[in-house]
Amino acid sequence: MCSVVVGAPVTVNGHRGESVDIRCPYESGYESNSKYLCKGECNFGNKNIMVESGSPAKDERFSLTDNKTARVFTITITDLRTEDAGQYWCAVKRTLPLPDIYSEIMLQVKL
Repeated sequence: MCSVVVGAPVTVNGHRGESVDIRCPYESGYESNSKYLCKGECNFGNKNIMVESGSPAKDERFSLTDNKTARVFTITITDLRTEDAGQYWCAVKRTLPLPDIYSEIMLQVKL
């Protein structure tokens, strides 16, 4: 199964104990699709999904809001921890056999 990655990786900086917003733009036509954020490798069948639209978050510090007019969904992470740092993927879910669309995010957490 292949994946579709759009754009260059984006680095987001935050500070431990504070909040950070990760903005994930998407193309027209995907307003009604489910969106999610996964951490680390985001392989088909092995996704560490932190939060998904319409579902409770894996960790209550993560939330997702979708501005369908601006075509941007935003992930907010509160009470940042050093272990939150790393690679994330903003994703727009598509119906199989189409692969989901991913944008790479590198989160840095400073003290």
